[in-house]
Amino acid sequence: MKDKLLCQGYVRADGSKGIRNKVLVIYTVECCRALSERIARHFQELGQDVEAVGTSSCLDNQADIRRLLRFSTHPNVGAVLAIGHGCEYTKPQKIAEFARQRGRESQWFYQQEAGGSVKGYDKGLEIVRELLKKLEATPREPMYLSELVLAGECGGSDFTSGLAGNALIGRVFDRLVDAGGTAIFEELCEGLGLKEYLAARAATPRVADDIRRAYDKTMEFCVKYGHFSIAPGNMDGGLTTIEEKSMGAMVKSGTRPIRGVLKIAQAPKKPGLYLLDTTPDEKLEPAHHEAADPSDMLDLIACGAHIVFLVTGRGHVVGTPVSPVIKVTGNPRTYGRMKDDIDFCAAPALTGDRSLDDLSDDLLELVSRVAQGERTNAERLGHREGILYFNYQDPEKVPCEWHF
Repeated sequence: MKDKLLCQGYVRADGSKGIRNKVLVIYTVECCRALSERIARHFQELGQDVEAVGTSSCLDNQADIRRLLRFSTHPNVGAVLAIGHGCEYTKPQKIAEFARQRGRESQWFYQQEAGGSVKGYDKGLEIVRELLKKLEATPREPMYLSELVLAGECGGSDFTSGLAGNALIGRVFDRLVDAGGTAIFEELCEGLGLKEYLAARAATPRVADDIRRAYDKTMEFCVKYGHFSIAPGNMDGGLTTIEEKSMGAMVKSGTRPIRGVLKIAQAPKKPGLYLLDTTPDEKLEPAHHEAADPSDMLDLIACGAHIVFLVTGRGHVVGTPVSPVIKVTGNPRTYGRMKDDIDFCAAPALTGDRSLDDLSDDLLELVSRVAQGERTNAERLGHREGILYFNYQDPEKVPCEWHF
């Protein structure tokens, strides 16, 4: 597929381009979550692109800190307000400084020092107004498909997911990679039995070793805690085993070579297809790893995804801060029930009425419209879910790819 003009992107000082120009309010502990979300909600009700995201624990965690830093400099983010409570380990001034050094407008304050909820709210409104004003001067330049980063996630899978929804995402990923763009997939816990299939697609022997290590670690976790990622809803939707679900889940990766294995909050160095490893390297405890679809999508966004596909057979409603979510289903009944939430129906591939190539044309056209500013259903309905869970990963486990 040839490269093509996607949109007029927002140009950042670090050379990246975004499809949104957000002010991101980042909170460093649960104690200031309500204030941060209230500030963001004020501007959302005025139709302005302000969102809140943060971490809940008073303690610090390196994976969480890397996520917050990545969000602060994400291509879709033009400015940052970091808010702390005043007692926690994670420092809002460090986040603001990190963002400022990389060309983002940024400010910070502690809720305690600002005078509490009421005065902190007034202070936050004043700062965000200033940041929005500054973002009006953000330069824009043509952004091409080759500069786009797409990511894929499954949620609420049924028998149609592997046959239509995920198959369509795999076709779009192939076309994006062929155009010089970047695609990221994850969910190795839904890859049971596919270690050598994935390793055989590695771009280099070293990447193949990284894939095998990530797979073995994930299977160790799943066996130890009985956490194979198949739920009652998947079975109600016609998926009988985790092996069956795994084959359908990995279809979304397409067919192109896997250039590397990423860790949480790691940005790809070069264009191509990447596998994101989210399983801890130590402390293999569910309390530090268990997440839901929005949290998994936040990890994909922390790797730089401009847009995330969420493939669902049984239906989904969620969205995320920072990057738009395009929800795709291959189940015509689900689409008929949930058109207000689901953005694209891949069911014609299941019935044989249309080919995956034809549907990929349509889905890429939707991607282009979203990149140009059209709101997804999740954005329109105000869905901004996702919790950041503690994780324990050693970036040196994949030294050939680590870049932060």
